Amino acid sequence: MVPTSRTESIYARILVGLDGSDYSRTAVDYACKLASANDVVTGIAVVDLPGIERFVGPTPAGAGRSAAALEQTLLAETQAKAEQVLTEFAATCEARGVAHTIHAETGKPFEEIIEASKYHDVIVIGQRTAFRYGAEEETGDTLNRILEHGLTPVVALPAEPRDIRKVLVAYDDSLQSARAIQMFLMLGIWDECETTLITVTDDADDGDRLLESLRDYCASYGVPANVVRAEGRPSAAILGHIRENDTDLLVMGAYGRNRLTNFFVGSTTKATVQDAGIPIFLYH
Repeated sequence: MVPTSRTESIYARILVGLDGSDYSRTAVDYACKLASANDVVTGIAVVDLPGIERFVGPTPAGAGRSAAALEQTLLAETQAKAEQVLTEFAATCEARGVAHTIHAETGKPFEEIIEASKYHDVIVIGQRTAFRYGAEEETGDTLNRILEHGLTPVVALPAEPRDIRKVLVAYDDSLQSARAIQMFLMLGIWDECETTLITVTDDADDGDRLLESLRDYCASYGVPANVVRAEGRPSAAILGHIRENDTDLLVMGAYGRNRLTNFFVGSTTKATVQDAGIPIFLYH
């Protein structure tokens, strides 16, 4: 479910990463729900040529021709599967009455998706990706790379679709989490959901101050919110709240722009995305 929002059109252009997995199909379904009558959903399929080359590996002396033949075979098979995924995406959009375009590339998936995202308002993608189209056991790090290097908001989806009625907003006073919350509120997609704000800190006074300021900020957008202060390791506290309260969507900051910030913020992001099992809205 995509709740009624303050605005009729949320996004003009939505970019969906397509790899043919259950995660990808859930992403397509949610992108179609997000799209209004005037929005366009772009499905992007990227053949992971560097990944194929790594799979073939170094060529032993005298085996150059056979290695080249194997690489070409894998490339042709992967391109055919990518074309099938794009065809299925187009059929889904047509059946749902959603305006759409398709985009096919060959290269590093995260680089091609970030490049395409320059001309889109949001990326919708599975929490796990496999752009070798069939080698799902070799789950790539595309989402992490997009979060680390991209500039566009991301909605990362699990394999199983779910309605979004309860939202948990994680705040740690970092610029990354502040930007994510600002974007979450400005978009207004989930205004009518039950919203809870959480901060994880052992300093009760500081935590209460942060939550009160954030609750006032949400109220200025017409979004009432409950508040929770937790202690301990951030990822464990956030995941515990999600499971105990049947949360449907997590809002959090992604990666920092310097190495030290990235160590702290990024490690929490990775751990949470990996184990949350629910849709996550991320921005930095």
